[in-house]
Amino acid sequence: EKCGTMATAKNGHCSVEGPVQELFMQFLSLPDTGNAIRLQIAGFKANAEGNSSSSSDGIFSHPVRESLQLPPRSPTSSRASSRRTSPDIKSMRKQQKRGSRIKQFYFPEGQPISPQSNLRDRITIQNLFHGHPNGLTQEEFLPVTRGFCNLSSYCNAVLFNAVDRNGVGRVTMQAFRDFYTENMQKFDTSSRLFRLLNSDKKGGKRYLTRDSFSPLINEVVKRHPGLEFLKSHPEFQARYAQTVKARIFYKVNRMANEELTLRELKRSNFSEVLSMLDEEEDINKVHDYFSYEHFYVIYCKFWELDDDHDFEIDAKDLMRYDDYALTTKIIQRVMDGAGRPFVNKTRGRMGYEDFVVFLMSEVDKTSPISQEYWFRCLDIDGDGVIAAYELEYFFSEQQARLQQLSQEEVQFTDVLCQLNDMIKPNVENHFTKKDIRSTKMATPFFNIIFNLSKHVVAEQRDPILIHQVHSTPELCDWDRYAINEYIKLAESESNDNDGMDQGNEDFEWDAKDMMTDNKDEDLTPGLVDSDI
Repeated sequence: EKCGTMATAKNGHCSVEGPVQELFMQFLSLPDTGNAIRLQIAGFKANAEGNSSSSSDGIFSHPVRESLQLPPRSPTSSRASSRRTSPDIKSMRKQQKRGSRIKQFYFPEGQPISPQSNLRDRITIQNLFHGHPNGLTQEEFLPVTRGFCNLSSYCNAVLFNAVDRNGVGRVTMQAFRDFYTENMQKFDTSSRLFRLLNSDKKGGKRYLTRDSFSPLINEVVKRHPGLEFLKSHPEFQARYAQTVKARIFYKVNRMANEELTLRELKRSNFSEVLSMLDEEEDINKVHDYFSYEHFYVIYCKFWELDDDHDFEIDAKDLMRYDDYALTTKIIQRVMDGAGRPFVNKTRGRMGYEDFVVFLMSEVDKTSPISQEYWFRCLDIDGDGVIAAYELEYFFSEQQARLQQLSQEEVQFTDVLCQLNDMIKPNVENHFTKKDIRSTKMATPFFNIIFNLSKHVVAEQRDPILIHQVHSTPELCDWDRYAINEYIKLAESESNDNDGMDQGNEDFEWDAKDMMTDNKDEDLTPGLVDSDI
């Protein structure tokens, strides 16, 4: 009767059937019930003599009470993960040991020096200063700069003056040791050079300016054997140093913000090129930054455009570059500083240092720096994409010049199709920097838009130019241009000098004839000299 319809009486006991049986089976399937059963079985095995507390009644009565009083389950845990096991101390210790093997790989203040390295450095410093109790002079300090600090010899004066802060003229062992420990011992060559030069600090960030390189470049100008002929021309020494610094910031300062960071210096080859100057006496063989022939070409090209020689040119002057090869629209974008902000602060005027950037970008469009320069010039709206309407805007002037030159109609749609075939952008008629850099067609791409002369030369497929490119793969377009232009300028200067000599020679013969014709006349030497 007590069981009702959910059970039937059999021998005085209730027989579980129907829904009650289902509830019972669900109870057995609960994880907590299974855990309780396993604990009881473990207790049976542990107590071989048996225990009344481990009877069948105890097996089920205790888990039922526990299951009814369980706290709510965490919403982030699952049924399978609800089981907790005791921590394995051995495995935890293994994991700690395994984790401790991951060594620190970033040291903003330099990598720590081991005691062995520190001791070796101290012994080396003692040997370098042995026999010089009063310290080393600047000339005697050279082995310390090159051999021990692994810096170029042209850093010797800069390092010596940095240690000799009081200007005594000598560096003691203790003064150098303190300076070396703080500024050099924990750092690589590029970091040493960066800390050695007078870096400025802005918002917790250190950077180099053009003036930071002045002491170093002045040492190169003063001491390098390939520049001895410039000692009698101090004005050209200054222009050469200015050109070198402009080239350094053009190639190294990728952000073009006149704040050269340590990261930019490390990613460049400046430290290696500076060390090459110690080994190469012909400075023209060091193409990066320091070549005098390159400086000569840049200076002469600027001098030709700067009519009033105030070392500033305007848009009209720049239009005459390469016999009016560039369109007026691209010239205006250059003068607006779209490609790269101007160092010269006179509005609407390009300074000499800005011309260095323009010329190197215009000559060599294969470098990522140059491609960035011209991409910014063409990207009018600054959205990172050169769209069809922007190309049409710049090509309209080029189109008129091409039609006038070839007497054939040139359609922009045909040119746009050619550019798509050339670059193969991800989105048709939308050219990104990645699209242009991923191909080797950046040079013809830009020349078609705004450089008439180079576009015509490329279309003619000059075999001599093609042979030059294939025969000198180690040179870039700028190196080849500088070599060819230097030869042309040197020949032109030589012909001018020969013409002047020939004119002087003819003038001397005319004077002799005049003196012979008038030998019977009473002429004083003063009159003859004045006539000549």
